[in-house]
Amino acid sequence: MSSETIFSPRVRIACVPGDQPSFEALTKSFRLAGFEVAKPDTSLGADIGLIDLRKQGVSARKAKAIASALRRKSPESPLVFLVDPTCEVSAPSALKRFGEVIPAHNEVDHVTVRCREIIRLRNIAEETGERLKSLATLNRLVEFPVVTTTNTQARILIAGRPGPAAIAAVNAVNAVAGKATCVLNAGQAMRALEHDDFDCAIFLPTAENDPMLAFIRTLRRHPKHAHLSIIQIADHPADLSNYARKGARDFVLAQQISVELASRAQLASRRARLLRSMRKFLKSCKGEGIRDARSGAFTSLFLTEHGNRICARADQTGRALSITLVSLSDADDQASTARTLNHAARLINRVTRAEDMVARISRKKFIILSPATNVEDAEKIGLRISGVIANTAFRNERTQKPYAVNVFTKSYSRARGMCIEECVAAGLKDIDAAATPPRRLFPL
Repeated sequence: MSSETIFSPRVRIACVPGDQPSFEALTKSFRLAGFEVAKPDTSLGADIGLIDLRKQGVSARKAKAIASALRRKSPESPLVFLVDPTCEVSAPSALKRFGEVIPAHNEVDHVTVRCREIIRLRNIAEETGERLKSLATLNRLVEFPVVTTTNTQARILIAGRPGPAAIAAVNAVNAVAGKATCVLNAGQAMRALEHDDFDCAIFLPTAENDPMLAFIRTLRRHPKHAHLSIIQIADHPADLSNYARKGARDFVLAQQISVELASRAQLASRRARLLRSMRKFLKSCKGEGIRDARSGAFTSLFLTEHGNRICARADQTGRALSITLVSLSDADDQASTARTLNHAARLINRVTRAEDMVARISRKKFIILSPATNVEDAEKIGLRISGVIANTAFRNERTQKPYAVNVFTKSYSRARGMCIEECVAAGLKDIDAAATPPRRLFPL
């Protein structure tokens, strides 16, 4: 597969630049994140259309003309507008009809974070739609939760020290929140999240070494709160990139709280509820011939149908499709039991993303399909799986003695035009030819 592997960036961005120094700064920041930036005349199949309106006069007619030109090239690409933080309030309101508006000054790290979040939402939404099509095509009795959201008002958490920004935030969300909880520090925010479910968390400006920043970063990695939308309020435009590096995902400037925060929080809450529903669907759908009830892995029947569907989708969009093969082998001659293999399969399902598909292709081999994912990120998925399984102590059902399972992973990019059967065959050839890893023994 090495000769057929193609390089693909994480995200392709078609950028309509302002001046040349601004375009160079954008290009540098995005390339550090693994994104490819190009002007619309040289970019095909862009994932995001970025329009830089900083240091320019903003009008609804101009924005509409640029947006229409980008959408003719990439109809499915969301649009992002960069504007000056000091622009008139009416300008962002006009631009919101065409796409997302992000204030930016010289540093643009927060723009990279926001674009990454947009792509994550798109990937989960697309995988939900494609999986529904595959389930309908197989015409099997399938049990899955309905992808829907509740009609109740948003539940919002506001965290940070009291002050003018806190008062403005409370007044802004009162009109859209069915429940708004205000806390002062990270400890109180932690207790509030433990006792109540929130759709959106708004964090007020904090000092450089405030524990709240570490708490925000922790929320991104907590499985229970991964769905939570996080909005960070900043006093100055220069703080936006700093907050982005600390874990924030969405941003509002303090001087725009009264105008923008209510609509932003309401939209973020709706997206959070829909994202939670889609994640639940992707993790829970099961049925005869679809997912093995004991191991939780998808069957070969569903792999054939759905794998060819997402292969065709990758060819249509030009996005990457990465494949990770996982092979388990015996340690102490006990790893071949069905109970151990089912446990290992459930661990693989648990540590993969919602949009990844885990299927069983033989008794001890599994395949993970990762749409819109380059091979570098797929290798990280393989390393995560290897680390979890290799450091799990399985127990003998009869003697209760611990033993280990050897695991070997291989990640590669799917070459354009290959069907799922060819991908599996080529991957199995590579993984079977690899050397068997050394045995791992747990001390008794």
